[in-house]
Order: sequence, then structure tokens, then C-alpha cells
Amino acid sequence: MVNLEDLKDALVSGQLSGAAIDVFPVEPEKNGAAFSTPLQKLPNVILTPHIGGSTEEAQFNIGLDVSAKMLNYLEKGASFGSHTIPAISIPAVENTHRILHVHANVPGVLSAINTALSQNKINILGQYLKTNEAIGYVVLDVDSELSQEAFALLKEVPHTIKTRLLY
Repeated sequence: MVNLEDLKDALVSGQLSGAAIDVFPVEPEKNGAAFSTPLQKLPNVILTPHIGGSTEEAQFNIGLDVSAKMLNYLEKGASFGSHTIPAISIPAVENTHRILHVHANVPGVLSAINTALSQNKINILGQYLKTNEAIGYVVLDVDSELSQEAFALLKEVPHTIKTRLLY
């Protein structure tokens, strides 16, 4: 935090030899909008826009990144780059169906998942768990002949937020 008028005085007087600033109290709201700061035109100041993500190029690249992440989640269950679901990125397993299980991160949920499936003779061919402070994310690969039964059982596990049969 800095008072821009005081910073300008310190720069003009030589008390400070230079400054580089990229966040301002008032940012331009859109492309072409006027930008004004007391530090403009000072030879010992570098000013950069904090809104660099608003350029056409940045927006295009953000669109590509978001699209790729959505496709990875929808097609594989991969959640790398998510801010709400812990990151998992796993390869597809042939001859299985993949079930995604999002749940509250509380003790006993993984045990409940495994118990529900094993009591119903459903073999887990692959299982991947990742958690953060609030959310647990399990990706399960199960025998494709039993996937509908497994899906129904997992929806009933306590603390389940969302269950999805991926493929």
C-alpha cells in the first residue's frame, strides 16, 4: 500500500531513485478507457497495467486453457488446475467404467466407499484419491458389468456431494 502523491514527491525530490507499479486505486474499466495516475510521465517510474489478463491475446489463451481443462474433466475425470476440486490426472483404464465421487473431506468416507463396493462384490480395478481442506475427490475404475450398481451405491455414501459415471 502506498500513497501515490507521497510516492511522487519522494521520486521527484530524489529521496527514492525509482519505482515500478502495476496495481492502482482506480484501474481502467475497459480497453481504451482513460488511465490516470500522479506517477505518469516521471522518468524514474515504470507503470504496467494490472489488467494484463484483459488483453485480446490473454482472453484467447484463457479460453483455450479453460476449454482444455473442461474437456479433460469431462472425458477423463482429470481435475488438474481446478480451484475447488483437488488435482487428479490419470490415464484411462481399458475395459472399465470410471466413476467420479466428490465428497466432504471427513474421516471415514474412503472406508465407506470401499466397504459399500466390497460388500456387493464389486472389484475396484483402479482408485485415485486426492483431498484439500474441504473436498475429497475419488476416481474409481470398476468392472463395466457392475458399474451401474457401483454408481448407485456410491451416491448413497454419507457426505457425498456429487457422483458421476464418466464412461
